[in-house]
Amino acid sequence: MLDTAAAIYILSLPWLGDRRADAYRPPPDPGPHSDCPSDMRLIEGVHDNDMERLCLRQKGERCWSYVPHAVTTEAPRTTLRFCMDQYEAPNERGAKPIVMTDFFQSQNWCEKRGKRLCTEQEFETACEGPQLEPYFYGWDVDVTVCNSNKPWLAFDAAKLRGGGLEAKRELDRLWQGTLSGEMSRCRTRDGIYDLLGNVEEWVTSRAGRRWPGALMGGFWAKPWTGCRGTNDAHEPQFTFYQVGFRCCKSPQTKRNKQPP
Repeated sequence: MLDTAAAIYILSLPWLGDRRADAYRPPPDPGPHSDCPSDMRLIEGVHDNDMERLCLRQKGERCWSYVPHAVTTEAPRTTLRFCMDQYEAPNERGAKPIVMTDFFQSQNWCEKRGKRLCTEQEFETACEGPQLEPYFYGWDVDVTVCNSNKPWLAFDAAKLRGGGLEAKRELDRLWQGTLSGEMSRCRTRDGIYDLLGNVEEWVTSRAGRRWPGALMGGFWAKPWTGCRGTNDAHEPQFTFYQVGFRCCKSPQTKRNKQPP
């Protein structure tokens, strides 16, 4: 629990009975910003390092619905401004996301393109938005928005590790992802696609974690996954059939021209 110094934001408390969430319709894509490459989108926001929400509907160990705007946060708070790839790597609309790459391979892929892996804090800021929502589309799990409600399939670890044609066949059998941008509603207010669901994404860990990288966003068989809830159980050499990544970059801020 957070201590008494926590800042509490309770903007409204709805009646705690059954309620139907409005269908999420993403706003128009704002398009590229002059401070970011054309294949990225500018994200700006305030990030709270620690946060608690009031659960409204629990299923097993997971919360599937939260009381809107009932959020408790604790310092430190940081203002973030960064560029984020619009799609999961290879960051191309209509492409199949790259999987089976470990943290270091993902990091190198981004660096070769003049970018870097996103941080945990950047992922959370891009997902939560100014209202600090648990899902970028609202306060309740909605399995129709993103690719996040497919059945889990048992995998053959030996085949995946074996490489070659056998591994490819196993990957093809397990694959339940969608092509980047295919689910048109799975887009944030800033124009970022598939931030939740589809493939789980490598990020750079926040301070205090035992590994330099962690996974965020869940994948196609985790409908409950939200903006927070980092998966930090895997060492950086971990690869898997549903693990991918996307890149971020610091924006180029144009300086005002000095008068002659």
